[in-house]
Parts: sequence; structure tokens; C-alpha cells
Amino acid sequence: MSNDRRNRGGAQPLPKPYDFVPLASRVECRAPEGHHRYTHLNGALHAQLIARSPVHVASGLLEQTSNQRYPMVKAHFRVNGTPVIPGTSLKGCIRSIVEAISSSSVSVTRARQLPHKLKPSDKPECLDVAQRIFGALGYQGQVRFGDAVLTGGQTEIRGAPQLFRPRPEAPIYLDQSRSLKGRKFYMHGKPASGDLPLEVCSVGSTLTFRMDFENLTPGELGLLLIALGLGEPRWYPKLGGGKPACLGTIEVVEPKVEITESMQQWYTDFDMPAPQARDIPALLQAALNERLVLEDQARRLADILRWPRDDRQCPDRSY
Repeated sequence: MSNDRRNRGGAQPLPKPYDFVPLASRVECRAPEGHHRYTHLNGALHAQLIARSPVHVASGLLEQTSNQRYPMVKAHFRVNGTPVIPGTSLKGCIRSIVEAISSSSVSVTRARQLPHKLKPSDKPECLDVAQRIFGALGYQGQVRFGDAVLTGGQTEIRGAPQLFRPRPEAPIYLDQSRSLKGRKFYMHGKPASGDLPLEVCSVGSTLTFRMDFENLTPGELGLLLIALGLGEPRWYPKLGGGKPACLGTIEVVEPKVEITESMQQWYTDFDMPAPQARDIPALLQAALNERLVLEDQARRLADILRWPRDDRQCPDRSY
């Protein structure tokens, strides 16, 4: 896409709606615990998501509406007729944050300048913390995200601006030494409007989800909770479509962690053991104690993903 086509009407591009979290200086890897023995924490996280800006996860379908302005709309993803955020979308969002704030490799990128030392390992006996938690080539992960189901609020039709695909070859991604500036995250702000009709979960909608985990150390579970935005400094993740236009801001609230103390009892007793609640602040501290969090990267991410951002108007055209 040429710059002339991107700058339709000859207008100067608007400020970029994103910023960068510096990449880790190195990747720390070790063998995972595996799935053949249970030596750490097993259980589930229950929580709610609140849409702090309109949230759109595309179904890939165009649907007819009775709206005279928007007779056709890009539909939100549904399961059995109910709008949901797919567990895969939520998992991908949280994995990108875990990778950014820990000594992990970059699992998905089109950047050709990614240093070799930050490329993901393909050896199951040497996996970084993000690979151990979420999985890697030849190793099944230790978490399972369920769909986040809309339980409060409703969907609506919102006009969003047309967006262009990212250009990984653009100079903006490189510093003066021609090295990558870091991992890109879109900032929050006042959502922009346009002529592209999207079905979105309206602001204030609540969605309920569950994440199951097995064989995580207290620090690894704490790292997940921090990535969800439950640590200090706090941040608000972004997911779905329209992130440059400030769609997709979510807040995780009312988290409850339940631990199944004995997996042996789980398999040998007729009655399933009752799960025990686990103190979340202790898990957050465990992530720090196990030195899983890169503090500089976490502070940078918290600055990018802070909310509310009434001082920012998101771009409604090329940037």
C-alpha cells in the first residue's frame, strides 16, 4: 500500500495510536513439569470482563439488519446465538502480555529483524515461561481458556473507521541502529467513528469466563494474573478488532482462584475433592519472588495500557 493511498485526501497522517514495550534482553528456558505428574498448582480461575470500550470479535459473517443506515453489518462472534469472546482470542491477548513482561521469546511476528536469541525454542526440554504456560511446538500448554460469554448488557451497531493492515517493513518499528523498538501495543482513548458497521458489545457489558490450569508454580499463576491486569501497576488489556480506533478495552474484575489440592485424590476418590480458594495477592507476590516479571517492561506496558485516557482521541483515518 503506497503512502499516497493511505493518506487519502492529501491529509497528513495522524499520530500513531501505539507504542512499544522493549524486548527482553534474553530468554530464560528450562524443562517444563510436563503432564505426567502433578507437583504444583491445579485448579481454575473464574472472573468477569467489563467492556470499557466497544468490543468486537469478528465472526467472519456479514448479517442483515433492520438499521436503515447500516443494512449490512460485520457480525460479532456467537456460540449458540449468544455473543462471546472466544477463549482463543482471550488466550492470545494474555499470551502476548506474558511474553512482553517476562524473559520469553516472541512467538508470533512478521518482523524480519527479530534477533535470533528471541525466537521461540523448538526443543520441549528448553521452554520459556510463556511456552510452558501456553504451549509450544510439541508441548501442550498448561492453561485452557473458555469463551467469555456475554451475561450483562447487549450488542449494538457502531460505525468504525476503515483500517489498513500493519506494515512490518515500516521504518517506525526500527530505532536508529535499525533494531526493533519492541513489541507493539495499542493505547486506549476516545473511540473513533467511521462508516464501517460493526456489531459490538456495548460499553459496560459484562462477560463471564473460566480459565483452567494445571501444574503451574505459584509464580506462573501469579504471572497470568498480572497479565490479566490484576497486579500493580495495573493495566487494561485490549483485544478483538478495531484496536487502533480504541475498541476492545477490557477490565478483569471479581477474580476467584480455586485450587484442587490433591490431584491424586481427584482420580482415586469417588467424590471429587472440594476446591480451595487461594489468596490472589500471595500469587502476585510469588511471580515477583520467582523473578518472572521484568519490571521495566511491566512499567512501560502499564503506561501504554493505562485507562481511562480522556486526553487521547483515537485516529479516524490514516496514521
